[in-house]
Order: sequence, then structure tokens, then C-alpha cells
Amino acid sequence: MTKDEVVVQLKKLLTERLRISPHRLQMLQLDSPLLKDGLGLDSLDCVELLIGIEDEFGLAFDESQEDWMQHFSCLETLSELVLRAKDAMP
Repeated sequence: MTKDEVVVQLKKLLTERLRISPHRLQMLQLDSPLLKDGLGLDSLDCVELLIGIEDEFGLAFDESQEDWMQHFSCLETLSELVLRAKDAMP
């Protein structure tokens, strides 16, 4: 799976899980902020999105092992998280 494919799926999850307008997501760049002054995601949105990522990509994350909010800074970091986790799968 390529980064572009992951980004498309992440945008789909943002629309489906968090009900963010597809029009707003069209303007979202890889380095556009997802939190606070950017897209406006909060910690509950991030948890919901992480659950969606697990479901969509067949991944399982241990939420107690990391500072997860750092991965939600932008689509770039979030897509890298998914790709790393997919690569680590047996």
C-alpha cells in the first residue's frame, strides 16, 4: 500500500467517522494541521479515528505504549504511522 492510498483512506475515515465535509478535506494538504487551529480535531476525535484506522487497515495499536497525539499532527505523520504498523505486521 502506498502513502497516497493510505491518505485517501484516512480522508475517507475523517468523513465517515468524524463527519468532516469532503469539501474541507479536499483542501487538506499532507502537512496541514489536524488538531486545534487546523482541522480542529480533539482527543476524542483522535481516539475515534484511531479505532477507525484499526478497523480499516486491520491493525491493532497499544494505546498505553505511546503518546498518540503526536501522530495526529498532520496527514503526513498519521499516514507514516499506518505504513509503519502495516510493515511491522507478520
